[in-house]
Amino acid sequence: MNLLKKPLILAMTATLLLAGCGQNSTPEKAASTTAAPVEQKDVLAIVNGDTITVEEFNAIKLQLPPQAQASDDQVLQQLIELKALAQKAEADGLAKEAAIQAEIERAKESILANHLVKRMMKDMKFTDEQLKKEYDELVTKLPKKHEMKAAHILIENEDQAKEIQKKVNDGGNFAELAKAYSIDPGSKDQGGDLGWFEAGMMVPEFSAAASALKPGETTKELVKSQFGWHIIKLEETRDVPPPAFESVKPQVENMMQQKAVEKLVNDTRAAAKVEIKKAAEPAAKPAETAPAAAPAAAK
Repeated sequence: MNLLKKPLILAMTATLLLAGCGQNSTPEKAASTTAAPVEQKDVLAIVNGDTITVEEFNAIKLQLPPQAQASDDQVLQQLIELKALAQKAEADGLAKEAAIQAEIERAKESILANHLVKRMMKDMKFTDEQLKKEYDELVTKLPKKHEMKAAHILIENEDQAKEIQKKVNDGGNFAELAKAYSIDPGSKDQGGDLGWFEAGMMVPEFSAAASALKPGETTKELVKSQFGWHIIKLEETRDVPPPAFESVKPQVENMMQQKAVEKLVNDTRAAAKVEIKKAAEPAAKPAETAPAAAPAAAK
């Protein structure tokens, strides 16, 4: 079996398991007694009397993950193989085994639950008014963001940094000193300008020193960080507005859908009659194989 077949088989297995669930007759009889009439133009293949329709083929094709994409012919051929294998398993009585019946039932429950959620989400529509109301509530819960606009002069040598700090303290032109002496290649040509940033974006020593300044002020003492010695000038501060409604509208809608799904789950669970007989126990770990004894040293 080539490597391509494995993901295709995995993707198709659940559908085929459900097709045989609860059938006690042979595949040929099951197809003739339970299957709805199928237009011949919709039939792609017939495997021992069991049809593969265009609808079934397309459903399988859409389920395949990107790494398992294949040509239509490959998908059809492997769907035929799986149909034949499922029929043989049915004929051999595998569907009557308790462990396999339980596995089929778990697959059935999972698929039904997933489709219930999918159907609800497909039919779920929200008006702009509802989305805007949710957005407004979310905005009130967002932490306030604060940004600073600052410039700095970064010096590697402490003695030189002290000299430049004195020049700044004496009223020297900050931008010109940054251009002349700063070793920060990203800001020196802009007079040390670092643009707008949140405090957490900078190293702690820098953030603490800049946050302690008022707009227009410059640090009077050198600030040491892992990069060297900083002289910092705070230019401006501002509160960052929340993202515009239109820019986050899809995310808001997704959050409302998730809340609706959670409500469905909680309401359905609350309405169910549940009796827990005992606490769940973790599955036993498989016994570890003892390491082989080391061979005796040759005498």
